Amino acid sequence: MYDLSVGVPFTGCEKYIRGKNITATREDEAIAIATGAWLAGKEPFVYMQNSGFGNCVDVITSLIKPYGIKINIHVDNRKTPEHHALMGKIFIKLSELLEYEPRRSNN
Repeated sequence: MYDLSVGVPFTGCEKYIRGKNITATREDEAIAIATGAWLAGKEPFVYMQNSGFGNCVDVITSLIKPYGIKINIHVDNRKTPEHHALMGKIFIKLSELLEYEPRRSNN
């Protein structure tokens, strides 16, 4: 199904890797790489933690949504430790506001 995974590594991310993997330094960079792959005919899969989802707001609203680019994004929705707490609470509402429904897991 997917022939390329792109993401920012985190503990446990290996369970999301599909096909060839490219490591990105930022979540918006991962989506940009996946977009290029999608335009080249690949089926990319992006993985990230919710703490980095905020970095993706611009690329989702100015690239993915307006041009109908279909990239499956999996967000590991962590609520602990503290630096994940707020995004863990607002992640679902934020993704709904963006009209983008990434797959998610709750940890």
